[in-house]
Amino acid sequence: MRLVNVEIKNYRLLQDLSGINNVQIDPKTTLIVGKNNSGKTSFTNIFNMFLRQNGKFEWSDFSSNSHSEFRKMYQNYCESKEQETEEDFFKNCPLDNLSIEMLLTIEYSDQDNWSNIRPLLTSLDDSNQLKILFSYALEQPEIFFQQLHKLKIKNNQKDIIEHVEKIFESYFKFVVRPYDRNVDTSVINITDIKKIIGTTFITAQREVDDGNSKSSTKLSSVFQREYRNRSIKSENKEDQELELNALNEEIINANSGIDKKLDDFFREYISSYATFGYPNLQDSELTLKANMTVTNLFQSIRLFYKDSDHMLPEKYNGLGYSNLIYIISEILSFKAMIQENGTDLNLIFVEEPEAHMHPQLQSILIQRINYFLEVNKINAQVIITTHSSHIVSNSSFESIRYFFRRNNKCVAVKDMMKFSVSNQTGIKDEEDNEYDVDTLQFLKRYITLVKCDMFFADKIVMIEGLCERLLMPMFFEKVDTYLQTQKPMVKILSEQYISVIEVNGAYMHKFKEFLEFLEVKTLIITDIDCCINSEVKKDGVVQKNSNGSVKTRLKKNEVIMEQLSKLVTTNPTLKEWIPGCVAIDDLLKHTVKKEQAKISVAYQKNVLHDLDKVKCGRTFEEAFIIDNAKFIFNNKGLMSSISNLIRPFSSEEDIWNNSYIIYDYIDKNDKKSNFAFDLMYLKEWNVPSYIEEGLSWLASE
Repeated sequence: MRLVNVEIKNYRLLQDLSGINNVQIDPKTTLIVGKNNSGKTSFTNIFNMFLRQNGKFEWSDFSSNSHSEFRKMYQNYCESKEQETEEDFFKNCPLDNLSIEMLLTIEYSDQDNWSNIRPLLTSLDDSNQLKILFSYALEQPEIFFQQLHKLKIKNNQKDIIEHVEKIFESYFKFVVRPYDRNVDTSVINITDIKKIIGTTFITAQREVDDGNSKSSTKLSSVFQREYRNRSIKSENKEDQELELNALNEEIINANSGIDKKLDDFFREYISSYATFGYPNLQDSELTLKANMTVTNLFQSIRLFYKDSDHMLPEKYNGLGYSNLIYIISEILSFKAMIQENGTDLNLIFVEEPEAHMHPQLQSILIQRINYFLEVNKINAQVIITTHSSHIVSNSSFESIRYFFRRNNKCVAVKDMMKFSVSNQTGIKDEEDNEYDVDTLQFLKRYITLVKCDMFFADKIVMIEGLCERLLMPMFFEKVDTYLQTQKPMVKILSEQYISVIEVNGAYMHKFKEFLEFLEVKTLIITDIDCCINSEVKKDGVVQKNSNGSVKTRLKKNEVIMEQLSKLVTTNPTLKEWIPGCVAIDDLLKHTVKKEQAKISVAYQKNVLHDLDKVKCGRTFEEAFIIDNAKFIFNNKGLMSSISNLIRPFSSEEDIWNNSYIIYDYIDKNDKKSNFAFDLMYLKEWNVPSYIEEGLSWLASE
C-alpha cells in the first residue's frame, strides 16, 4: 500500500491544493522544497493534526481566504432570512468551503490487510485505489448561523469573523469518511484509519544543540522511550520477556550488594540521628536501601562516544552527528511501531534534516535513506521538507515538489515529475505531448547537480560570463546604493534571496520552459554577440559553395553604427526567446515590456557619449569599458590586465573609441578573470547601464 497523492483545502497557507494542484507522493522519498513561509511545514503538520491530534484545530489554522467565505455565507444567510428562504439556503450552501480538508488517494494491493481495507471501499469496480477524506467540518449549520446572527445583533460593531472565532469550536467537528464524489459515504472511526496508516514526525526542533541543559541527553531519551515501548508490548514475545526477566534479576542482585555497602558507609550518620532522638517511634530503625528498578535504570542511561581511549558524553559529539543519530533512531523506533500495529501504509515525515549537518553529511543522509529502509525492511514512504541545496542535489529531480506563493498569496505546487520540455522532434510523452529529451536531461542534471538553490530563491539572475559572476556582489551593492535614493523605495537586492546562476550563453535559452514553469521572477543578463557575414577565404582566395555562390560565415564584429543593417546576433536567447530578434538594429530599438513580466532580459544597448557619439558594446567587458572610459583612463596604471595596451592612450576619448580593441585584447589573451580582479580592487566605477537597469527591475516587486 502506498500514498499516491494529497489534496488539501483551507489550511493555513494551503488554501487549495486540489485537482491539478495536488501533491503527488513519490513511492519512496518525496522532497518538499521552497523558500521560507511557502507552506512546507503546514503540509506535514496537517497530517499530524488529523492522524495524531484527532483534528484539534485552532482558528488560526483556517486559511485567510476562508474568512471571506464565512463573511459571504453569513451575508447570504441574512438575505435568506429576510426573504424567508432559509431552507433553500441551507440546502444549497457549499459548506465544504468552510471546512479544513485533507483527501488522501491510496493505492493498495493483494498483499495488504483486506479486513482493514474493506470498510473504506465505495464501489466494487476493479480499481486498486481508495480515497479517504479527513475534514474539520461545520455540523448543525442552522444552529451555527442562528447563534452567529444573535451575536452580530448583540454587538454589531465587531467584524463577523470575531464572532465566528468565539463559537466555531462548538460547531466544527473532526470527521473521517471514505470519499467518492458520486456516493454518500458513512463516517468511520479514526481508530480504524490508524489500523491502516502509521505516521511518525521528526520535527526540526530536535533540541540536540544545547550542551548545558537536559537536551544534552536527548539521544539517551530515545533509548529510554524505546525500552518502555518494548517492555509494554512484550507480552507475546518470549525472547524479549526472557531478556527483561534476566535484567530484573541482575538488578535485584545488585540492590542487595548495594544495601550492604550503604549500611556500612552511612552507619555513622544513622547513629548520629539517634543522639537527637530521631526516630522517636519505639523499636523503629532507619535503614538505607537501594531502590534501583528497570525504569529508573533506563532513565539513567547515557550515550557515550569512544574517542581513542576516552569515553566522551553525548554532549561532546558534533551536533550534526547527534542529529543524524537521532533521526535514524526515531526511524528504527517507528519500525517497531509498524510491527506492533501491523499498518500497511506508513509515512515518515522529516522536517529540515539538515539542521547542524555539514554538506557531506546531508548528502549521505539523502543518498542512503532509501537503502537504509530497504535493508532494515521498513515499509514506509519518506516525506522530507528542506531548505538544503545539498539534499536537493543528491535527490532525483522527479521527487521534488516545489511550494511557492503565487502573487504572494495562496500556495501553489510545482511537481517536477510533471515538467517536460516541448519541441518538434516527434518524441512524445505518456500524454502524447512532444518533448525534448536532451534538453530535459540537461536541465535535470544541471539543476540538481549544479544550481538547485533556485528552489529556495526569491528571485533569480542568470549570467553567462566569469566577470559577471565575480562582480555580481559588487553590482548588487552599487545598485542598492542607487535604489536607496529612489522614490518610491523598493526592497534592496541585499535584503532578498537571489540565486545567481552562471550558464554558458549557448545553453541559456534551454532554461526557458523551466523558468516559466517555476514562476520565479528572473533577470537574464546576456551579451548582444554582434556578428557579420563575411566571405570565407583560403590562401586569399574566396571560397564558393557547390552551387557557385560565395561561401560565407558569421564572424564576430564590433557594433558599428554605419554597418547596422548587416549586423546580426548569434545569441540563441535573444534570437529564440526574448525579445526574439536577430538583427542588431532591431535589438537596439527594442523596448522590453518589463512591468508585468516574470522574466526579463538585459543586454548591451546604445550609450550616448557626446551629442553626436553613440556606441554599443558587444560583450560585458566592452560595455563596461564604454560606460567607464573616464575611470579606466584615470586608473590605467592600476588596471594590470590591460595596462600594457592602454598605456599609450592619451585621453578618455581614446579609451572610448578603442573599446572593442581593448575587449578583443582581454578575450584573446585570456584576461577576463584578471580584468574582474582589477575591478574588485578599484571600486569607484559604475555598473554598466544595461545591468543597472535590469537589476533595478529585479529589485522591484
